Amino acid sequence: MAKSSPLFDSLQADIDALARQLGVSSILIMRSLPQHMQVEASGGRHEDTYPIGAQGQKSSLAHNGQALYCEQVVDSGQPLYVKDSRLEAEWAGNEDEVEFGLSNYLGYPVRDADGTVFGTVCALHESAKQYSAEEQAALDAFRQKVEALLAGSSR
Repeated sequence: MAKSSPLFDSLQADIDALARQLGVSSILIMRSLPQHMQVEASGGRHEDTYPIGAQGQKSSLAHNGQALYCEQVVDSGQPLYVKDSRLEAEWAGNEDEVEFGLSNYLGYPVRDADGTVFGTVCALHESAKQYSAEEQAALDAFRQKVEALLAGSSR
C-alpha cells in the first residue's frame, strides 16, 4: 500500500492503482522546498525507495550540480518526459538513475491554490517507456486530484 504524509492519505489507493495502470516502478508526489525536493507520497514497487520526508538536493547543492527531474519540472512549470536518462546527455548520471536505477521519468507540475508550483506528481521506471495519451491523461488526472487537496487544505 502506498505511503504518504497526512495531507495525501486519501490518495493512497489512487497512487497504487496508477502505478499498476501505468506499469511503472514508482509514483510520487514531491514537494519543492528551497534547497530540496521532498517525498510527500510514494507508491508502486519502489515505494520503499522513497520514504516519506526523504529529500533530494537541488542542483545548487548537489555534488555534480545536476538538476533532479522534479526540480526541472518545478523550475520550468512544465511537464517533463525523459525516455531513458542513460541515453540523454542532459540527464545521464542523475540521482534517480544512479542511486535507484530509475532512468525513465514523466512528471507534471502541481500548483497550490494561488497558482504557485508546490511540487510534482511523477512516474519513474527502470527501463525506457513510452506513455500513451491515455496514460499521460491518467497521470494528469492524478495531478488534478493532488491540486484539489491542496486547494482544500488552504481554506
